[in-house]
Amino acid sequence: MASLKEIRGRIGSVRQTLKITSAMRLISSAKLHSAQNAISNMLAYEQSLRSVYDRLSGCEGASEVVKPFAAGTGERTAVVLVTSNRALCGGFNAGLAKTFEEQDFDIGTTTVYAIGKFGYKAVRKLGFEAENLCAMAEKADYAASAALAEKLVSQFLDGKLSRVVLIYSHFASMSNVPVKVETYLPMVPGESSGEPCGTDYIVEPSPVEVLEHLLPKVLKLSLHTVLLDAQAAEHAARSLAMQMATDNGNNLLAELSLQYNKLRQQAITNEILDLVGGQINH
Repeated sequence: MASLKEIRGRIGSVRQTLKITSAMRLISSAKLHSAQNAISNMLAYEQSLRSVYDRLSGCEGASEVVKPFAAGTGERTAVVLVTSNRALCGGFNAGLAKTFEEQDFDIGTTTVYAIGKFGYKAVRKLGFEAENLCAMAEKADYAASAALAEKLVSQFLDGKLSRVVLIYSHFASMSNVPVKVETYLPMVPGESSGEPCGTDYIVEPSPVEVLEHLLPKVLKLSLHTVLLDAQAAEHAARSLAMQMATDNGNNLLAELSLQYNKLRQQAITNEILDLVGGQINH
């Protein structure tokens, strides 16, 4: 059985750990609030922009603009894997790595763009060619995500890539951050594709010219929205993990305090019995 000194040491250690987990939970909650605002604002804009694209893609002559983005002619696959740079977020990174392995990508024809240290280490360990983009995991910067989107689109249009796949965690709720696997390129036709433009809008200079400028913006914004979504999911996962750690720490602290009080009471009782026994013998 542990001594009073050992239990006191464990109680002190647990209390110090609780200070860390509580602080990390508060920090993650604050970051999550900021990330939620960013993703909600961006989603509204991204959905509106995609709605315009869907409508214009059904206009006459639009198919020639969309066609190069709708079918890949290359032999290689590009995978954008979004993980985190930091641990202590439960099974967040493990779930992403497991999902990546389940896709059965060919090592010889797949290039991974790893956003996050955990994803980079995981794919390198599996033998995949990987590009280190860990700096992008710290903060979703539009300039960086737009540059990555331009690079992927350029390689796809040049016939170097057959497809581009995104693997990331989606922020559905505080306790639900499912892993998503989405095809970034080739583009899936919108719901309005193939339908007439209608007469609700006057498009200048022409629907085709507007679509030519709009399509690259849709792709850039789509990737940036994914990064914002992944960061919100990371903060939610870390906040939940730290909350669970704090709860478990409080339970352990209560058990140790009870054990300590029992041992202390037992020691006091033994001392009283020794005094009483000594007085009787005297």
